[in-house]
Amino acid sequence: MILDKNISSEPVYTIGVASNKLGISVHSLRQYENEGLILTHKTDTGRRLFSDVELQKIKCIKKMIKEDGLNFNGIKRMLALIPCWKLRGCNNEKKKACKPLKIKTVPCWASEEKCADPLPSCRDCPVYKSITHCDDLIQLIYD
Repeated sequence: MILDKNISSEPVYTIGVASNKLGISVHSLRQYENEGLILTHKTDTGRRLFSDVELQKIKCIKKMIKEDGLNFNGIKRMLALIPCWKLRGCNNEKKKACKPLKIKTVPCWASEEKCADPLPSCRDCPVYKSITHCDDLIQLIYD
């Protein structure tokens, strides 16, 4: 599994700070969230907070759009190919019962279906946390 322990999943950046750090518009960040490409933490007052994990994911998304020519649907389909069952260490019984695994158009965290063995939040899941660089995605899919 490719979890970079140096990258924090602690949500600390507001949407404005994240926008400035990444050189991307606030609107684009909201779009990425609405499309299910990233999961932001929301405070009790509804304020979006981003972690270093999300910032790295957004850099990867930007690269896939700008350099690789992918659109949102293409990116979602790539993310859906991540072998979640392998990263989560699911046995065959859980793998067969996992409804998001059968959906090939969106990543598991963007699915309305829930994992056979859900965590408190998809943000806590090693599947979501595993992609912090574009190279990680390629390695996860083809390993």
